[in-house]
Amino acid sequence: MTGDPIDADAVRAAVEARGLDWQYHERTGSTNADALRHHDTHGREVVVFGESQHAGRGRRGRQWLSPPRRNLYCTVGLGKTLPANRRGLLSIVTGLALCRALEARVDADIGLKWPNDLLGAGRKFGGILIESRPLNDADAFFAIGFGINLFMQRDELDSLGSPATSLSELSAASIDRSELLLACIDAVVQAIRGFDPLAVESLVDAFAARDAFHDAEIEIHTPAGIRRGINRGIAPGGELRVETGRGIELHSAAEISLRPLPA
Repeated sequence: MTGDPIDADAVRAAVEARGLDWQYHERTGSTNADALRHHDTHGREVVVFGESQHAGRGRRGRQWLSPPRRNLYCTVGLGKTLPANRRGLLSIVTGLALCRALEARVDADIGLKWPNDLLGAGRKFGGILIESRPLNDADAFFAIGFGINLFMQRDELDSLGSPATSLSELSAASIDRSELLLACIDAVVQAIRGFDPLAVESLVDAFAARDAFHDAEIEIHTPAGIRRGINRGIAPGGELRVETGRGIELHSAAEISLRPLPA
């Protein structure tokens, strides 16, 4: 199943109303790469969206399967003043914003898996990838990319190597790709622009309420090997809090991968 083409004119008008540049591609390599290139060339904030990607990436360079006209592929490129010890929270801010936007339009309960996955019924259907360009000590341009499976076929999902799903599997509601994309863009722009790095307690609590594996036993995969602990949520800097026999340990997204233990 495929969706209708994105209504690029409607998205463009909404993006321009937010004071952002825009790019629309029938096919591109990576919307994140496009956004970073746009900023490097023009020094402007931008939203890049398209029908397909041939070099879409997930965390740690993993390929993101991006067939045409079936999913959402988008990057919101924004400048933001953030101290270095709060930049790990951007994926949390983005994930929560996407949850709210999606649940308002589809009949599905959506959870998050630290640091950047969207889950439905315990299966991944979306991901977030954030890359940046430093501007000075406190300011940076952030390319906030998100991919959301809408109409992926079951054989494609099964080929991904980890439990995956699509919104069309999770919800019987009709899905309008353009409307959903607009809602997601608007939610992310508002959330990032409104994020106060000095007031993160409510953000930590909001993530805990969405965390699909909060207080669950997990495996953490590190360069040194695999260990087990209890997921105790996130710290104010966005690090994962893992309770082990040695107490609470903090781990950054660059260091580890989280895996739930089999039921």
